[in-house]
Amino acid sequence: MIGKKAIITLELVGESVEEIDKKIEQELRDWFQEDAVAIPWVRNIKDVTVKSA
Repeated sequence: MIGKKAIITLELVGESVEEIDKKIEQELRDWFQEDAVAIPWVRNIKDVTVKSA
């Protein structure tokens, strides 16, 4: 079966540099999971990575 993957790139606010990357990743993961009911075609969040631009 051929699947599809969505790649979402977010630009974070300047204050994000003061936070630990893992905390931001978890908060983004939580945010997407809470709203997953509104996005019926999303099965699972595979990866959330925060890195410096």
